[in-house]
Amino acid sequence: MILLGYRDHNVHELVCHEIAKRARYYDRLGIDVEAVPGSEHPEAELSAGLGGSLVEALRGQRHWKVALVHTLHPLFWIWERRGGTQPARPTVLAAHPEGSIVWAFTQRLLTSWAGDEAPSVRHFPGGIAGDRQRLEALRSGAADAAVLGSAFAPSALSRLGLTESLFFGAALTFPTAGIAVDLQRTSLDAPSVRKVVAAQTAAIGDVENRTPVALDAVASLLHDSSRADAQRMLSDYLSPRYGPDPQDVRAAGADACEWLTGVLPASGHTTPDFYEAVR
Repeated sequence: MILLGYRDHNVHELVCHEIAKRARYYDRLGIDVEAVPGSEHPEAELSAGLGGSLVEALRGQRHWKVALVHTLHPLFWIWERRGGTQPARPTVLAAHPEGSIVWAFTQRLLTSWAGDEAPSVRHFPGGIAGDRQRLEALRSGAADAAVLGSAFAPSALSRLGLTESLFFGAALTFPTAGIAVDLQRTSLDAPSVRKVVAAQTAAIGDVENRTPVALDAVASLLHDSSRADAQRMLSDYLSPRYGPDPQDVRAAGADACEWLTGVLPASGHTTPDFYEAVR
């Protein structure tokens, strides 16, 4: 059994794994891969969330190295509730936990999004529980803007009367999802790792081509969404942004390492070769 740890149970981290299972790519290669919460399974030799893996590497917590990148476009959005007596700019933002990669993204974008009138911030947990809490804070009026990820389809949130204010994937590039390998538990050249990479590379092709199995995978991972929502998410957000060129990966990766090294408090580590295995 190969354990693939995820940071959040959402579409952008797990769609290629889900496709590889449904299309039997893993089976054809003779491997059994299970997606598990990374925080609960530190023994997992692979990680699907590359941003969190880079943070851990820079902090010296894990010896991750990237074998495959699915996309360079973080699938997170700022949503607002507008109308009535709502202020022109949000005054309270429901955000991810301090120290998380999504909070780092949010801080990076706050100035360009909010200008000089930065909102106060309420932090919520990560994971689907935190997503639901941020959404509830937004809908109840406890916050007038919220950062939400790919657990919810944008079209489904629009039906709730929410307004998309910023798409992170259009505002910045960062190697977001893929396969990172813990070199203290296995190696990049291990046959099992090569097979997982091959299976998920095939799955990227399904995302790009919007195949029926890709649609099934997206629909299975979304919360509170219809199949039509899944189709729109696949067509509008996933298919155009999956399967980056390795040269673009390394360029974006170099920028990511330099930026995070500068913003992480006392990281004390550098990872100049974090992305160099991506071919």
